Amino acid sequence: MPNASCFLIAYLLVFVTELVRFASRSERSQLWSTRASVGMFAIALLTHTLYLIDRVLASQADPLLKAFSSWQDWGLIVAWLIAVAFAAMIWQRSDKQIGLFVLPLILAIVALAVAFPSASPNANPQATASFWRLMHSAAMLLGTMLVTLGFASAAMYLAQAWRLKHRVGTTNRLRLPSLEYLQTLGRQCILGSAAAVGFGVVSGAIMNLTQDGRVAWTDRGILFSGGLFAWLCVAAVAQWASSHRGRGEWTAALSILSFIIVVISLAVVVTTPHGTSPSATTKGDTRSGDTVTTKTASVKSACGSKSEHGRMSAEPALGVRA
Repeated sequence: MPNASCFLIAYLLVFVTELVRFASRSERSQLWSTRASVGMFAIALLTHTLYLIDRVLASQADPLLKAFSSWQDWGLIVAWLIAVAFAAMIWQRSDKQIGLFVLPLILAIVALAVAFPSASPNANPQATASFWRLMHSAAMLLGTMLVTLGFASAAMYLAQAWRLKHRVGTTNRLRLPSLEYLQTLGRQCILGSAAAVGFGVVSGAIMNLTQDGRVAWTDRGILFSGGLFAWLCVAAVAQWASSHRGRGEWTAALSILSFIIVVISLAVVVTTPHGTSPSATTKGDTRSGDTVTTKTASVKSACGSKSEHGRMSAEPALGVRA
């Protein structure tokens, strides 16, 4: 079965093909490069899909829990969802050069997942394959994917708005969707991500209640998740208001800012023991302390036995000398 490096290289080749397509001047070369890009992307997505299926089937644990057993798997699923959304976009608009903005995000996520395959809370032996744990992970994953896709649509919107503002005609080789389509896509991504992250926060609170009997509201992961949800709600309302006033640039700026906040929040969550039971951690520390104490007592006992043996050996020697 393929590994992560295989479809990482395949996505990279698709991006190179998109660059060749962008640099092409004739309609004939653009047509052939478009076909090559679509074909290579289909191979990359198929390889990516087979890898995820193999990861799930090769696990002895719960298949659903295995899908979120490490941050590497989590990131690869996010990249796969973005790739599926990109496939739907090029199916409808294959003549548009959307890949120049979406493929770098897929490459970055896959590269980070391969470079930093750290374990997630679900890989902890104390973690249980509860329904709410899986719902929390899936909801946060979907919210991250939608925010990333919204960032790509915002970048395309700003590029297209710049072209129209500076009266760049159809002779320009960069072909992007209309401003209305990109603005609608960005607004839907922010609204969907707010709903997904909100459900993730609620399901995470229920997960903590069922697991520990309480919610650690001072945990950095919970604080940043709640703050992220609040920001996405504000951004969704602000985007709705700005779209009715004809301020598409504000909508794009909010999508970009939301993406930056999501990246910061994920960095905080990854570097904290988010999702791990405090009682389990305390038990682990207690067991470690007991182990150290036992080892110390054993060493002292051994030292005491050696000293006693030395005294017993010395007494006959003194008796002979007398």
